[in-house]
Order: sequence, then C-alpha cells, then structure tokens
Amino acid sequence: MRKSLSKMFILVSTLFVLTNCKKLGKTYDGYFYTDIENPSGPLYLYVDDAYKGELPNLKTRLAPNNDTLLNQALHLSLKSGRYKIVGKDAQGSVKSSGTLKFRSYSTSGSSTIGGQATSINEHTFAHKVYY
Repeated sequence: MRKSLSKMFILVSTLFVLTNCKKLGKTYDGYFYTDIENPSGPLYLYVDDAYKGELPNLKTRLAPNNDTLLNQALHLSLKSGRYKIVGKDAQGSVKSSGTLKFRSYSTSGSSTIGGQATSINEHTFAHKVYY
C-alpha cells in the first residue's frame, strides 16, 4: 500500500511539473537590426548558428514599440530559452556575438564580441547588433 502511494505521488508530481512547463513556455516577437554602416556590406544575423537574414541598418531608438522597427526590422519569433546571437559581415567574419536568454519572468543578455542591446515589453523585444 505504501509503495503504491509513493508511485502515485511521483506520477502526479511528474505530470504537474510537465504540464506547468508548457504553460510557462512563452513566444517572443523579436525585431533585429543594426545601426552600423559597414563599408564592406551589410551584417547578417545568425541565431544558434542558423542563418536568419540580413540586418537592416536603421537609425532609430531601441524600443519594442517603435513603429520603424516593427515595420522594417528583421522579425523572428523565439520561444523561451537561450540563444546565441551572431552578426557576420559579407566575408563571414564575426563582428558581434552574444547570448540572449528568455525565462518565464526575466530576460538577460551578454556580449563577447562587439555589442548587443535589447529592450523588451511583455512579449515583444527589439535587439540591436553592433560593433
């Protein structure tokens, strides 16, 4: 009897944890851009080593409710998690590299090469890649 109660408790606990993980996973709308004019050509965005597109060069403020960004920046939807964000030039040289993390109730980022800046409002964020 005691053994079956223990198994039942473990089963219920596991189901509770797994169902709550799905509820906490959020999707974020991201708008990526640069404000650097590179004489050798545009910057290209890579997320977790996957090519995502050319970063538009926008001279605008970093804000997730900025109409210029919403209409012209490179839009990506990202789920909660950790992402490696890289900006490369036309020759494939890394100009900016960093990490962007989304958790249930917090967002953080860091840069190892160049710079990156993020501004977030609920589930929408703007991310500037520069060097």
